[in-house]
Amino acid sequence: MRPALSDRIHRSIFAIVCGRLAINITRRFAYPFVAPIGAAFGVPADNIQNVIALTNVSGLLSPALGPISEHFGRKTVMVGALLAMALMSALGAVFAKYSVFVIVMFGFGVGKIIYDPTFQAYIGDAVHFSRRARAMGIAELSWALSGFIAAPVAGFLLDVSTLQTIFVLMSILLALSALACLVLVESDARPGQDREPSRLISPLAAMRVVSAHPPALFALTFTFCLTASHEIFYINYGLWMEASFGLVLTALGAITIVISIAEVIGEFIVITLADRFGAKRSSMYGILLAAICFLIIPLLSFSLPLAMAGIFFMFICIETAIVAAIPLFSEILPKSRAVMMSANVGVHSLGRVTGAAVGGWIYKDSAGNFLLIGVVAGVLGFAAFLVMNRLIPSGEH
Repeated sequence: MRPALSDRIHRSIFAIVCGRLAINITRRFAYPFVAPIGAAFGVPADNIQNVIALTNVSGLLSPALGPISEHFGRKTVMVGALLAMALMSALGAVFAKYSVFVIVMFGFGVGKIIYDPTFQAYIGDAVHFSRRARAMGIAELSWALSGFIAAPVAGFLLDVSTLQTIFVLMSILLALSALACLVLVESDARPGQDREPSRLISPLAAMRVVSAHPPALFALTFTFCLTASHEIFYINYGLWMEASFGLVLTALGAITIVISIAEVIGEFIVITLADRFGAKRSSMYGILLAAICFLIIPLLSFSLPLAMAGIFFMFICIETAIVAAIPLFSEILPKSRAVMMSANVGVHSLGRVTGAAVGGWIYKDSAGNFLLIGVVAGVLGFAAFLVMNRLIPSGEH
């Protein structure tokens, strides 16, 4: 029989989800409004795109910053990250300057890469593996929900007020989330009481911990292949749909809502099924079906409904694969969970950066050959499937 979650753990997960929702809003609010944000600062839109890219690249710092909860404790680090981001957002509200905007956005990225592996390690510590996929899936639901909240609220505030109003609102949300974590999250024992090491771990030492354990390296390989394959496809599908079906910007924007719905469905699949079906199998078959979609979707340029259905199903599969892998990977190095999850966040960011660069290069060099893009993405997806199938343990005891 699977052990039930206590009320204290339920309250902890609720507070963690509130914190992550606030953090994800800081990540997603700017994407649809690159042009008006640039206009507010008097800079070209591509400057804002570069700032967003810089925020994403900050994920590469995760292996260096994420493991600090092994020393200070999970709850302390989560509360501290939220408070620091609240202060950064307040800074953005007070100083309406482009240079401050760059600093604040980068600070948001750093806060996220500290918070995410810390909460994942906390849930890994507190929740038995037989129920962990559900707990992780609920926490990850905050990513899709942030997409529904960030765009309409930010759009409304930009229409009736200024960007600084958005920063004020985010500062309040982050501060309230920090308070929720402080009050509701059950205290975790200091790492030095029950696992090694209790001292601050250097990035080099963290790399040694991961590299000494082959399943950890295989897990990171899976994450890189999955993320790169998705990014190669993701950055190009809008161009393909515009060229194939003549979609206008408003129609392409509506697809963002469809993607958010697909993400919610993928997360609910993990919440409801992954503990029973198995986190490994859920993730493995998710990426397998996504890889097949990568190959098929470019062949659907004759039918917009079929192309939309294929993209919708592909995003469900990708989200299932990503979210189901998190509880599985949290069991690979149980004595150094924050180290493992930080490395996974870092490799996820590396896969996104690499996939975006490779996808852009292929599109330019092949004159927009979307079938070739689908093949490359599909091959990487199949590679991720094989790594998960053959080389990564199930984690079930």
